[in-house]
Amino acid sequence: MIKSLYLKIVLLFFVAVVIGIGGAIPITIYLFKDQITQSIQQEYAVRTGLISEAFSRLAPDERDPFLKQLSEKQKISLWVYDRNGLRYAYGQIGKPNLTGEDIHRIQNGAEVVRRTSVLPLPTSLHMGFPLQTADEQLALVIHPEVSNISQLFIILGVLIVIAIAIANTKFILFTSVVVKPLKALTAATKKIAKGDYSIQLQTKNKDELGVLSEQFQQMANEMSQVEKMRQEFVSNVSHELQTPLASISGFVSILQRGGLDEAEQQRYLNIIRHESMRLSRLSENMLRLATMDSNHLPFHPSLVRLDSQLRRIVVALEPQWAPKHLNIHLELSKTAIHADEDLLSQVWLNVISNSIKFTPERGDISIELRAGNGEIEVIVRDNGIGMAEEDRKRIFERFFMADKSHNREAGGSGLGLAIVKRVVELHGGRVEIDSAPGKGTAVTVILPAM
Repeated sequence: MIKSLYLKIVLLFFVAVVIGIGGAIPITIYLFKDQITQSIQQEYAVRTGLISEAFSRLAPDERDPFLKQLSEKQKISLWVYDRNGLRYAYGQIGKPNLTGEDIHRIQNGAEVVRRTSVLPLPTSLHMGFPLQTADEQLALVIHPEVSNISQLFIILGVLIVIAIAIANTKFILFTSVVVKPLKALTAATKKIAKGDYSIQLQTKNKDELGVLSEQFQQMANEMSQVEKMRQEFVSNVSHELQTPLASISGFVSILQRGGLDEAEQQRYLNIIRHESMRLSRLSENMLRLATMDSNHLPFHPSLVRLDSQLRRIVVALEPQWAPKHLNIHLELSKTAIHADEDLLSQVWLNVISNSIKFTPERGDISIELRAGNGEIEVIVRDNGIGMAEEDRKRIFERFFMADKSHNREAGGSGLGLAIVKRVVELHGGRVEIDSAPGKGTAVTVILPAM
């Protein structure tokens, strides 16, 4: 299969030309065959009449110079046969294309025409006429050595016009193969411009248009996903903002009515403070993600002792895991990495905080750091509630929370793992999650070694 659109168009052009010429030849023959044959026969019948009249008046010794001079001036080959065979022969053609039976028929008064070429040109005919003298009946055979130029130009002109007409018609039909996907792309572009991404393009061809259609289809699918994510994002942001704002507004109204003792007032104020902090975290995370997406995030890599950083993060999170009496197990080999220390801290804070949130009291969390094969792996395992497979596939989506009620109680917004994934990708790494309901979760952060 031809994969190049340029070669395909060139090939279609040559095929159209060949078909045009191939179709023009029989049409031209059909149009001119009888006309040319009759014209030549009439012309040479007149010449034969003149030759016969002059030939009969000439003395036998004058006939040979006459025929020779006639052949040279008229640019024709001449053969004269008597009952014994060939008597005179003049011109460039050595032998006429007639049989002995044809010569015998001519001597008996018949006219014989033999065509020796496919095209009906004057040079393709051998014409035999009876030549009457006072003494005997001869056979005169004439063959033109040059064509009638005007007739030849007419024939060639008609042939070219017919060939062009057929070739253009075929080329227009052939190019519909190219135009059809272009029309489909144009229609698809109009649909996308109106916000409709539900397009289906044929992508079976492997030429440039096929590749373009395939990439355009992929782009439309991705834009559809982006639009869906945008709508979900707006819906999630609205919901995440509305919930704490409604809570703050409600408790402020209660406080404004008065009649509450100090303990109740303090409880409501703590709730308002908690919801305000939640809004602050949400806005910070959204701003951080927006900065990452715009590729304007400050990135300042330096030499970082990864084991020391992980120990500091665990100590900083002690207020979260100590009240739950969790057992933290560390296996941190001495490892250095070239990375942005502040951004990497966000990764460990989010990953370890999630393990603490979803691990029951007196549960276990292990943090392992190992290096090898040009990569550094940080594995955070817990024996918490785990998650289903369908939730694991969507865990990096923004605002997605596998256990919304638990996350909301813990102050989650569904942006933490999205930030983790983006920061790790900025460092040229990847994140893998292995989890099952009731069996805990293992988050593996893989970074390139120095």
